[in-house]
Amino acid sequence: MIVALNSEFLNLEWGPMSRERNSLLIPLLFGMLINAVLFYTNAYWLIPKYLQTRQKKKYWRLAVLLLFGLSILELNFDTLYIVFLHLQDELAVLSPSEKNASILEIMSMFALVDLLINSFFMALSFLYRLPQDWVKNERKQQQLLRDKLRAELDFLKAQMNPHFLFNGINSIYHLMEEDVGKAQKILLRLSELLRYQLYECKEEFIPLKKELQYVSNYLEIETIRKGEDAIIKIDLPRASQLEKETTPKIAPLLFSPFLENAFKYLSLHSERENNILEANMKLTGNIIHFFVKNTVNTIGRKKNKKTSSGIGLENVKRRLNILYPQKHQLSIREKDHCFFVELKIDLT
Repeated sequence: MIVALNSEFLNLEWGPMSRERNSLLIPLLFGMLINAVLFYTNAYWLIPKYLQTRQKKKYWRLAVLLLFGLSILELNFDTLYIVFLHLQDELAVLSPSEKNASILEIMSMFALVDLLINSFFMALSFLYRLPQDWVKNERKQQQLLRDKLRAELDFLKAQMNPHFLFNGINSIYHLMEEDVGKAQKILLRLSELLRYQLYECKEEFIPLKKELQYVSNYLEIETIRKGEDAIIKIDLPRASQLEKETTPKIAPLLFSPFLENAFKYLSLHSERENNILEANMKLTGNIIHFFVKNTVNTIGRKKNKKTSSGIGLENVKRRLNILYPQKHQLSIREKDHCFFVELKIDLT
C-alpha cells in the first residue's frame, strides 16, 4: 500500500508533501504506524476492557484521548519533518510574520487531514471488532441455551424415574400373592425398563426403535397387571418398519407419562367391557402419530383431579416445547367419560 501511494503513477501531492520533493514516503510510513496503533489499541484493548465491561464513560475518555493524542503527535511530526527538512529554503526568504503564517497554514492542513484519517481508522476498528464480538456472544448464548436445555431435560427425566419405579414395584407387590408367574414377568420387564432409563436414554435423541421397545415393554407390564379387568387394545409400528437406515431419532421418555396417566385413571367398572384403553402409534415418513384413549370414573375423579400426578404431563409438555418447538401438536381432552391424548411430532 505504501508503495502504491508513493508510486509515480499516482504522483500524489498533499500540500508540501509530494513524491517529486521526496517528502511523501516518510510521513506516509509514520502515518500508517499511527493508524495501526490507533486501530489495534481500540480494537484489542479499549473496546474489550472498557466498552464491553459497561465502563462507557471511561472508554470514551480514553478513546478521545488516544485519538487526539496520536493526531497531535502525527501533526508535530509532519510539521517538523516538512518545515525543517524540506521547506527551509522557501521559508528563509519570507519575513517572520509571513513565515509564521505559512507554518500555521501548513499545521492547520495537517491537523485536519490527520484527524480525519485517524477518525476513519477509529471507526474502522469498531466495524472490525463489533461483528466479531457479536458472533462470539451468539455462540456463547447458544452454548448457554444448550446447557440450560440439557439441565432441564435431565431434571425432567429424573423426576419421571421415581414415579415409574414406584408404580412398577407397587404392581409386583400386589401380584406376588395372586400370580407369581406374572409377577416374575413384570419384574423382568421392569428391569429392562430401568436399564433403558439408566443407560440407554442418556443421549438427547435416540433411535425410535429403542423408544418403541420401551413403550412396548411398559404396555406389556400394564396389560399383565390390568388385562383381566379391562379391554386393552395396542397397535404399534412393526419392527421391520424401524429397521430402515432412514428411521428418525426421537427424544426419550416422551410417551410414557401419557400411558402412565391412562392406566392410572382407567375406569374400574365391574363390567370389563366398560373399562377400555386404546394405545396406537403410526409412523408416516418422519411424522409420528400417537393416540391414547381410556375410560375414566366420574365418581372421585373430580375430587382427586387437583391432587393427581400432573407432574409427568407438565414435564412432557415442557420437553416438547423445548425439543420440538413448532414441530409438534398435542391435544388433551376429556369427553363422554373418556380421556383422549393425541400427539403428532415431526422428527426431521
